[in-house]
Amino acid sequence: MTENLAGSMKKFNGTFWAAIAVELLHCLASYTMLDYLIVYLAQDLGFGDIRANALYGMLLFAGCFLPILIGALADRYGFRETMVVSLTVMVAGYFLASQVTSYPGMAAALIVIALGGAVIKPVIAGTVKSCSDESNRSLGFSIYYTVINIGSSIAPFLANGVRVSTGHPGLILVASGIVEAFALAVTFFFFRNVEIDESAKAKPLLKVLSEMAVVLGNARLMITAAGCAAIYFACGHYEIEGRTIAAGIAAWVGLNLLWDFTGKLAAGEKWGRGPLLDRQRFGDGRLLGFIIIFSGVWALYSQIWTNIPLYITTLDPAMKAHIEWFQAVDPIMIVLFQVLIGKWMGRFRPLPSMVAGIVISSFAVGTVSLFGAHLGAWAVGISLGIWSVGEMMFSPRSVEYVTVIAPKDKLALYIGYGFLPLAIGFGVGPSLGAFLIRLFAKIGHAEWVWYGFGLWALVIAAALWIYDKLLSRSKSVGDAAPPTEKNSAA
Repeated sequence: MTENLAGSMKKFNGTFWAAIAVELLHCLASYTMLDYLIVYLAQDLGFGDIRANALYGMLLFAGCFLPILIGALADRYGFRETMVVSLTVMVAGYFLASQVTSYPGMAAALIVIALGGAVIKPVIAGTVKSCSDESNRSLGFSIYYTVINIGSSIAPFLANGVRVSTGHPGLILVASGIVEAFALAVTFFFFRNVEIDESAKAKPLLKVLSEMAVVLGNARLMITAAGCAAIYFACGHYEIEGRTIAAGIAAWVGLNLLWDFTGKLAAGEKWGRGPLLDRQRFGDGRLLGFIIIFSGVWALYSQIWTNIPLYITTLDPAMKAHIEWFQAVDPIMIVLFQVLIGKWMGRFRPLPSMVAGIVISSFAVGTVSLFGAHLGAWAVGISLGIWSVGEMMFSPRSVEYVTVIAPKDKLALYIGYGFLPLAIGFGVGPSLGAFLIRLFAKIGHAEWVWYGFGLWALVIAAALWIYDKLLSRSKSVGDAAPPTEKNSAA
């Protein structure tokens, strides 16, 4: 078995290993920044919990959503050229973020980082696929996912070491920039372009947006959704209360519905002949339902990176000295136990595996304040460990489940948009959590919000179960489940 493994690994060329090295360095840089970023924004720069969460959510949303839109540009301009440009942009973004202290300046720096990283993952994944064949492709992607978790496991200790040894939290961003610079050097000297079939050439951005509209709805529906997102993020940046956000979104949706019913009278014969001159239409309800439900799961996951670290430092300010260590719990657990749990859960259909994982996750978030208040702030790490078990059950199977609901002729398209819940959940979750914490604090029970999050997870599990029953699908799925990778803006 060892000889077969060694033989399979020898088949990988230098470009494959260069891509793996770049992915390792890129993940190390990204998670080094992310592990302390929320505390840096909220406390060290004084932005406060609400505005810090809005910034963090914006970064995560852009990091997950932009690759869907512009990641395919690598096919048009070449993998190597795209990587050199994107890594250069990211290095500049990290150094800019380390220097700015104003809210607008930090927002601009984080957008630069997100833009630079938008094509990294599609390029690396495409390289792994192109540099492997049927005999070693599974091994290639296993190596790819493993280095992601290795990078995210090391990052908390790098971030903490830089911050504690220097006494300057902003140098964490400098360290991330230096690591990305090493990734840039590897790309420049060792990475070579892979051959791409003409059929795989990138589609124009407008074509990608058009396909998204067809699957999810139409352009008018996308405009309504984009407006809701803009209101949500803008209100978070300006610390506007949750009820005002809800009212603004409701007004925007109401105006669009009004246009649906009155637009034809105003436009006459032009009605239906353009993206603005048409009624909103929903696309495949199966995909939309899945996106909505799983967005709630990832919104909960985002609390691990944002409001849980802030809560820990509230319970015990001394924990700020080692707050990054809590972020190491999840990736280390995945490295140690994913294969075992994946093999065990492979005996079951994706739906029961996902529901069971979400139920376990509900216990994890529901015990944050219970463990923290009675055992000490350090005990929140127990909740994070429990969450990782649930994550290893639902995360790999969620992508597999998308293949179950996808039409055969749109499989790749559905898999790509199956990652939309990450973008939506990571974008909405941080600010939503901060608003809920403030709401519970006003009634004198801020710790109750974690019980509310636990109930939230149970509702999601129930919704997913009902959703599956409504589909009434008899299509069976395979037993294989890919390893879990860290899901974030890395």
